[in-house]
Amino acid sequence: MKNNKLGSYVTKLMTTIVDKESDNFVKDLAWSELKRLNADVEEFLRKYSKDDSEERKVTEKQLLQEDKDAE
Repeated sequence: MKNNKLGSYVTKLMTTIVDKESDNFVKDLAWSELKRLNADVEEFLRKYSKDDSEERKVTEKQLLQEDKDAE
């Protein structure tokens, strides 16, 4: 099975943030890295997500056309 390296990396960052023995400087670095990753994921999702409203319009038009054809 393929290793989930990004998941492990994110988990380590989160563990660093909640670790009471970590230095504040290290916690701040981990926090900044998580925020950067979050922004990258958000950008990816916006870029590759389908526009649901446009897809719904096409489906509605197809259904209306099928109703007209059935009459």
